[in-house]
Amino acid sequence: MEELIAQYTGANEDERLTRQYITQLEFDTTMHKLMPYLSNGKSVCELGAATGRYSLTFAKMGCDVTAVELVPDQVDILNTKAKSEGIELKVFEGNACKVPFIESNSQDLCVILGPLYHLKTQHERELAINEAFRILKPNGVLAVAYISRFFVAGLFAQQFPELVTPEVLIELNKHGTVSNSKADRFFNIGYFATPTEVESLVQDKGFSVIGHSATDGFGRYISNGVNNFTPSQYQTWLDYHLINCDEPTLLGSSNHGLVVARKVSYQTV
Repeated sequence: MEELIAQYTGANEDERLTRQYITQLEFDTTMHKLMPYLSNGKSVCELGAATGRYSLTFAKMGCDVTAVELVPDQVDILNTKAKSEGIELKVFEGNACKVPFIESNSQDLCVILGPLYHLKTQHERELAINEAFRILKPNGVLAVAYISRFFVAGLFAQQFPELVTPEVLIELNKHGTVSNSKADRFFNIGYFATPTEVESLVQDKGFSVIGHSATDGFGRYISNGVNNFTPSQYQTWLDYHLINCDEPTLLGSSNHGLVVARKVSYQTV
C-alpha cells in the first residue's frame, strides 16, 4: 500500500488524460460510454478518483458526486480544485475495497477507473466489486476499467525488449503481475487483467454485463500518428473509434478496457 501511495503522490492524472491525443481518446471514450447514466441529480460515486478529472466533470453535469481516493496528496489536489472552481462534491480519503461511509443502495452509478490496476489479489478485487454492489441502488450501474495484460506484453516488445524473457512473460500471462526489478515501478505494483476475467468478476458478484469497450482501441500502438493529428483529424479518428470500440477482437490489444454492468437482484459471496 505504501508503494502504491508513493507511486501516485505528485502524479498529475489530469495532465495524463489531456496531454496527448492518445490519452484524450481514453477520456473521451469513457465519457461517451458513461453519458447515458449521467444526468442532473443522479448519485454518482467514483472509487479511485485521483485528482478528480472524472468526478469534477460529473459534478459539473449536475450529478451528486462522491469521490473516494486512497492517496492523501491526490485528495488534497481534488479538494483544492473543487474549491477553486466552486464545485460541490463529497470527497473521502479511503480504499476502494471498503467504503463504509457510503450508504448501501444509495448510488445510481459507481465508477472504478483505477483501483483494478493495482488490486493484485482476487480477494481484493472481489472486495471492491462487493462494495460497488452494496452501495448501488437496485438496477444501478457499475463501470470498471482495467489494463490488459496482452497490451502490456506488446508494450514490452515495443519499448522494453529487456523484459521480453520467459520469466516475465510467463508471470504476466499466468498471474497478471510483473515482479522483475528491471521494470518500471508502475508495472511492479500493477495488476493486469484479461477481458474475460473482468467480465466474470462482475458477473460472479451480481452484475449483468451491458457493455464492454476497448477505450484506446489499438491506438497505443500507433500513438506517434494519433498524437500528431490536427484537431479535425483527431475528431475524425474519435468518431471512427467510437463506432468500433465495442468490437470484441479489439479488447485484448487495447491498453484500457471498460466493462459496464447493471446490478441485478442477487449476489454471490
